[in-house]
Amino acid sequence: MSAPNHVNPAINMSPTKVLSIAPIISFLLFIALFAGFQGGRYMMANRLQEVGTLCALLVFVLGAWLALFRITQSEWKAWVYTPCWLVAGVMVVSSVMFGINFGESVLFSLFSAREFLLAFIGPAIVLIVKSGYPLASLRTVLFATLLALMVNYLFFYHTLDLRAAFFSSDHTISNLVTYDEWRGFRLKPSMVAVMLALLTGVMLVLQRASVGSVLFGFVLVCLAAHIWSIVMFRSTLATMLLGIGIYALFLSKPNRLALLLLTVPVAIIALPMVVQIVGEHFLGADGGSLRLKSYVLAINTIPEYFFLGVGEDNSYGRTYQQLFSRTFYPSDIGIIGVMFKYGLVGLLVYVYVHFLIVFRLWKANIGVRFREGKTDPILWALLILMVAQTLNLPLIAGLGYAQGVTTGSLALAYAYLRH
Repeated sequence: MSAPNHVNPAINMSPTKVLSIAPIISFLLFIALFAGFQGGRYMMANRLQEVGTLCALLVFVLGAWLALFRITQSEWKAWVYTPCWLVAGVMVVSSVMFGINFGESVLFSLFSAREFLLAFIGPAIVLIVKSGYPLASLRTVLFATLLALMVNYLFFYHTLDLRAAFFSSDHTISNLVTYDEWRGFRLKPSMVAVMLALLTGVMLVLQRASVGSVLFGFVLVCLAAHIWSIVMFRSTLATMLLGIGIYALFLSKPNRLALLLLTVPVAIIALPMVVQIVGEHFLGADGGSLRLKSYVLAINTIPEYFFLGVGEDNSYGRTYQQLFSRTFYPSDIGIIGVMFKYGLVGLLVYVYVHFLIVFRLWKANIGVRFREGKTDPILWALLILMVAQTLNLPLIAGLGYAQGVTTGSLALAYAYLRH
């Protein structure tokens, strides 16, 4: 059944009906976002992610049905058909390729790739807002989610036995904690959520729109700063600050974007020096030598699976660690890991989607500032985060995993609604 080009008043659900179930929609979106940002990773082996995925799909189906009678056919197809084809394509192709390459179960690999279903969060948000769900309510849900994620981390950090968890024989528990002699045992946070909370809080404080918004922003900044003082991920902070600098110099106004062209010759000249400095820092960092071995292994393996990649492994069969190396994890080697798993086709899709998100966020941010004379804190935070992710592409390909899938999907949706 295709959507009509124009709204049919006879079958259109009134905004009042949508508003009447707004609290239920808010609850479902909160669970989906909280789970997507890995808020449930500290309990029940992250089973909350499955609940969050279900919540996202429920809102998506509801939004698709309601929006069918409220928006144009082309817009409806863009937010219903396109996500379905994209998510199904990634999940099915990667699972089939792993099955063909290594004779493993396609079904198990398909279940292993289920985190891509979190990509329906963004389309669900667009469809439900277009059907009458207030954008202000969505903003409240986003603020509540960021606050809950910070409090959730600190609660488990202070209540879990980190040493026992680190030495646990259950990998779902031991993977939650990291250790080094300088910083000791640390519970791994959702750094995407921490960065978003910090950036959003800073903008809320700077805008001083109201006493309540300033106080809430201050709370977010304090909680995010406290979490960073625990984990001390210096590279994350550095890329975030660099992202803010790039925004201020090149992205804050439309006419400044052309200045990026002037930096290309300078960047080419400075590239060898930067590569040397980054390489020395990389090798000197914790696990640097292991990550370098992973890079070499992946680069040597890619030609054999060039176009569609190795595929998606699963824990019920042979994993990457059993097939290639005990310490090999594609998630640790950025876009090289993406090409290893999904091949040249997957890499091109990934790069296109990544820069599409950055462009949409930039365009929406410019539009909001022009119309309203101020910056949307959430939109700005998402833009800075994605710029920082761009700088980190050689090391982290975030959009290929649950937190990044959630962030990218949310960013596209929010930019679309604000633009």
